[in-house]
This record gives sequence, structure tokens and C-alpha cells, in this order.
Amino acid sequence: MKIPVIRRLAAAAVISVLALSCASPGKGPTGSRPLRGLYVPNPKANSLSYIKSIVERGKPLGVNMVVLDVHPFMILRSRINPEVVAYLNGRGIYTAARVVCFQDGLGRLPVPDDYMNRLFAVIEAAVGAGFREIQLDYIRFQDGGPGYSLEAKYGFVASLLKKAREMTDVRGLVLSADVFGRVVYNRNDIIGQQLELFARHVDVIYPMLYPSHFTGDRDRMANPGETIREGTLKGIARVRGSGAHIQPYIQAFPYNIQWARVPLDRYVELQVRAAESTGARGWVAWNAKGDYESVFTALSRL
Repeated sequence: MKIPVIRRLAAAAVISVLALSCASPGKGPTGSRPLRGLYVPNPKANSLSYIKSIVERGKPLGVNMVVLDVHPFMILRSRINPEVVAYLNGRGIYTAARVVCFQDGLGRLPVPDDYMNRLFAVIEAAVGAGFREIQLDYIRFQDGGPGYSLEAKYGFVASLLKKAREMTDVRGLVLSADVFGRVVYNRNDIIGQQLELFARHVDVIYPMLYPSHFTGDRDRMANPGETIREGTLKGIARVRGSGAHIQPYIQAFPYNIQWARVPLDRYVELQVRAAESTGARGWVAWNAKGDYESVFTALSRL
């Protein structure tokens, strides 16, 4: 059932007070400043010229984090340019290595040993490559199937996160994970993602709160700032006391933005203002092509 925007604003205000009263500074190099991140797909993640271009544009505007894909799409083989990592670290940019665990979700258990070995080899390569954080994505089961119990799904997710935690702890790295945006609203989701479960094993949780993806709710699609604010605050409230931080992914692509009746740069600006009003660790902008003109325009107005 849809919740009117006014009621949502009132609820968000209450959650905001609770969240800010217990919020602690996010992990990272910027002290009290929020992390302003950009996601970079592979192979652009290995292009030093591209990376230099977004840092030169973004750093004066407050961009202080880059999330790099460390393997090609659908191929579990590490592909990391050490010059890129060294450059980013040298410029004081916080670096996170994104590893896609199960593209489009798991369909069945058990997962073949060969697959898991390749997955952990990619994580191990990223751990040793000089990143500050290892970010795991698509740790989930397929939406709508398979018919395993939630207990079985949660058990598998926990075992994977425990193994990854052992690997990152050796180097003292931050471990993080991405989750569907709807998971901040669901206590038990069929895909096997639960905030409280992830919060027991990772330092940071990234809800993908893209307003365009709430396709059953015109209010959320029409109010990108409020969607980011509400979802982020709900996430912060649910992990309070766990030590985990919330850092939402925001939308920097034009899908379904017509409901908001604003251009993409304004759409991004509304989300940035909202995320930074919550006490979250920061935000990461997502554009699958690595096109961040809308983000740079939005930040130039802040």
C-alpha cells in the first residue's frame, strides 16, 4: 500500500532524530565529511586516462571515493590495473574493489567448488591490490525462486561473508556488501538478503535505493530525494548498535526519471542532498557506462 508523501516525511523526521543520535563517523579518509563516490565499470576501471579525467573533474567538487569493478562482466578473473590503484591512493581517493559474486542471483545449491574457488581468488587478488575496501555485490538468490528455506539461504550468505571477512581481516581492510533497495523495508526477503544478517559480518552496507526501481510506487519514483532519505534512514535505524554503516547507491542514469519531472542533474542533486542529510557514511553514484556529467553538474550547485 502506498504511503502519502506527507506521512513519509513525518516518519522520516522521527527516524532521522534516532539515527543522528547514534550515528558514528563513517570509515574512510575524510573524517566527518561524507564519502562522495563514483562507480566505475570494467574495463574503464583499468583506464588510467579515464580515471584521471573523473578525478580531475570530481575531486574539486568533493568526490573522494571510487568503486572499481575488479573483474570483467560475467567473468570471474581479476583484472586490476595497479597504476590506477596507485594513482587513486596517491590522490587521497578512497578506493573500493567491487566483486560480483552471483550475477543475477543464485539458482541452486550447492555452488560448485570450482566456482567458489574462482570467486575467492578474485577477492584475494583485490585484497592484495592496495584497495581500502572490498565490496561484494549480488550475494543473493534469484528473485522468485528457488524453493529453499530462508534459513538455508541465510546460512549460505553468512558462510560466504565469514570467509570473505577472514580474507579482508588479514590486511585490515573494510568489508562491505550491496543489497537491493527494497531490503531496507523487508525483514525477510526471498532473495536471502537481510540487513541484520549482513550487519553482523560487514562494516558497510550499500542499499541500491534507485528511485526508478520502485516501479509499484509512483510517489517514490516522483520524489527521488525523499526516496533516498527515507530508505537511508530506515537502513541506519535497523543496523544501529551493530557497528555497520549505511551508504546508499544513488541513481545517475535516466531510467524512469520522467516521474520526477526534473532533468537528470537535478534528479541527482536531490538525491545527494537527501543522502547527506541523514548522517550516512556517504553515497555512491551509479551509471553503468561511467558517465558522470550529471553528477558533476549537480555537485557544482552544492
